[in-house]
Amino acid sequence: MRVTGLLIITTSLLLEVPLYSIPFIALSKRHMLSKPRNNSCYRIHETQQLILMQKNLRLYAAFGGFVLILLLIIGGYSLAVFPFHLPTTSRADTHSFAEEASSTIITYTVDGFNDDFVSVPINSVVTFKNVIDTPLMPVSDPFPSNTDYPAFNATSSYPVGSSYSFRFTQAGTYGYYNQYRPDDHGVIQVFDPSNPNPNIDKTKSSQAAIRDKLVAMLDPHDPSSILKVFQTITADPSLSVNCHDIGHDLGHHAYELYGFSGAMLVHSTNSVGYSSVENICAGGYMHGIMEELFLHQPQLKDHPADACATVPTSYKESCFHGVGHALMFLNKRALAPSLAACQSIGTALYTARCYEGVYMELFWGSTEHSGPGTLGWDIHKPLEPCISATADEKPDCFLYSSFGYLRNHDKDYSGAITLCTTSNLSESDTDFCLQGIGITMMNHFKGQHLEQSESFASGLTDSEKAAFYKGVIGYAYFSGISKSDLTQACTAMTTDSAACFTALAQA
Repeated sequence: MRVTGLLIITTSLLLEVPLYSIPFIALSKRHMLSKPRNNSCYRIHETQQLILMQKNLRLYAAFGGFVLILLLIIGGYSLAVFPFHLPTTSRADTHSFAEEASSTIITYTVDGFNDDFVSVPINSVVTFKNVIDTPLMPVSDPFPSNTDYPAFNATSSYPVGSSYSFRFTQAGTYGYYNQYRPDDHGVIQVFDPSNPNPNIDKTKSSQAAIRDKLVAMLDPHDPSSILKVFQTITADPSLSVNCHDIGHDLGHHAYELYGFSGAMLVHSTNSVGYSSVENICAGGYMHGIMEELFLHQPQLKDHPADACATVPTSYKESCFHGVGHALMFLNKRALAPSLAACQSIGTALYTARCYEGVYMELFWGSTEHSGPGTLGWDIHKPLEPCISATADEKPDCFLYSSFGYLRNHDKDYSGAITLCTTSNLSESDTDFCLQGIGITMMNHFKGQHLEQSESFASGLTDSEKAAFYKGVIGYAYFSGISKSDLTQACTAMTTDSAACFTALAQA
């Protein structure tokens, strides 16, 4: 447009006929044609007028050319100093006009995004239209790293009147915000109708009503409602120490509503009230988030270390435990590929936490999502997978092997202890097996009167008692029971106070 205008102006100057003189020339010709031509005196007078008019027009042309040149100089200087930028488009804006017309429109207003929770099928185009003076630059959670869905992140700002469009080709739930106003936040849920995820239900039937009440408190338009759920749990001591399975289900629902970082409270400034999300229901909540994340993004099994790369350091151990659960979900409880994926993490501590999640899911997890015949071990021989495990896998396998026994022998804790101590295991393997039984005491006593757990340890050696109480006290402390309450429990014991206090000092 600008080049065409300059060509017209330049041509007019070379011809000494300015643009504004064209109407005058046309008018003079019409004037001549309208006069009679048989009067020689008039024709002489007319010729003189035409000569005078042409002289005036040349004068006008010279003056007009000077003015136009001056304007071009001023305009060029203005463009150099104050460049004007047309609305830009990113690599995501490659869809056709037909696609834009059929896309989901989200309008950015003075009150933020007009629809802050949108659910669309996979491969849908979503268009963000800016109608206010504040620049718009949509990016994915969390603030400020924007790593939940990097492909979505806009690479330039969009002024008033312009739009940013993106085609969502990856299933999942993604929180986003305006880079220029991070408090303006929204969520897009992308589902795949042809490949629905299984409905995960880990909560025992006796706690299903409580779980459903907590899930109903999650508001799709208010991520801070997660905090209200946590407050409700912590206000009930008997629930807060016995909600691990409920926590898994809450994590699944929270991911569906708020996305990975939203559910993990990474984006929320209110999350400072909870110093560690891993402590919510003894990590169950975080583990549920990881399971749902992997179900939506199965490519993570090829590089599982990436799943926890952006979470705070204090969350990472529990996060990788959740990765172990998630790998078993994704691999339909196949043990070998799940363990191999854990090994690819590369850090010994985080690999061990991943092993924990794998073996906990193996011995305690449901087979509903994977189908019949996928238990993966002989229900009558729960120690066999651990006996044949590699040296670095054995500790985590034996830690949860008692869960396998109790799966088929409900609340038979004495029988589980006998299995650990009479199966010709090494001292280390026996200790991890007993430590796992100690963990189950939390559920048995619902976090209260843990001193009664010494009734199960009467036949153990001192070293075996140390391992057993490490499980009892360590898991209780991890589940949120205070040291003062645990001190009272150790004090109330009649024979095992010393072993209990030793475990408390290590918690």
